[in-house]
Amino acid sequence: MSDLFGDELARWVFQRAATLARAAAEPVGPFVLPNGRFFPDRFDGTPEAVGRLFDRMRHHVGLDSLEVELVLVDADTKNVTSACSSGGCSTSAKLAVLSGDRVVSTAEGGYVAKLATSEASHPNVLTAALSRALGDVFLLEADVARRLAPIERAKVADLAATMLGLGVLVANGAGVETKGCGGVKVHQTTALSLHEAVLGLAIAATRHPERARERELAASLDPPARAIFDAAMAYAAANADVVRRVGDAPDAIERGDFVLRSGQSWIGASILGRLFGRPKANDPVAELERELSRIARS
Repeated sequence: MSDLFGDELARWVFQRAATLARAAAEPVGPFVLPNGRFFPDRFDGTPEAVGRLFDRMRHHVGLDSLEVELVLVDADTKNVTSACSSGGCSTSAKLAVLSGDRVVSTAEGGYVAKLATSEASHPNVLTAALSRALGDVFLLEADVARRLAPIERAKVADLAATMLGLGVLVANGAGVETKGCGGVKVHQTTALSLHEAVLGLAIAATRHPERARERELAASLDPPARAIFDAAMAYAAANADVVRRVGDAPDAIERGDFVLRSGQSWIGASILGRLFGRPKANDPVAELERELSRIARS
């Protein structure tokens, strides 16, 4: 079985995770799951319901103190509208993703977040889009966005949302299944690829195990993301020292001063971990600290 996460892909995710960790992108509560515990409100697809959903998500990630206005935009005309576009919004052909900056600053110090009307027609696309908008709000508020090229800003916004606790919603948006005449197709509605999104979720979950129960995360993922989640967790476990340094030494990780190990040897351990508890990875930094402590006591 070949490694699912290439070195270039994984290094980028780790490096940008360090960028965000340095900017204090941390969850304030448990990782958000797409269920009634986190989303108890009735959703009828109206702009008001979308607004309530967005406000609840802002609360979950601790951004509800900021002034953020959500507007619905027609992806074709770019006009702000208060209603979903007509004409079969539920078909896969309508899974359009809004281009350009999702969030812009206002002169009053607040933000305007844009949502395409077509994105509001599919639950996974909607929650992923709102997550991405909140990630972009974080980038602007933390003054990270100005240092990023536009094409990378969208990806880092997705990763920011993941590190704030919305990783399941982002990962499900990165692999949206739709059924049509040709069978089931998987659509990417995020800037992050499915592999990048799931690896980002695994890194965030490994950094904050007290806020992320692995079994609950796996059960809440749709099939495309769930299919590679164990491998992503295994990869993070095999590189536990690098995951630790994302928070402890972000500057070094940003510079690329790290080496990644393959997660292949941990796949079997990952499966057994679901039954008997996941074994801990060998953390070279932790081992060095233990050895220095032993020498000091002798």
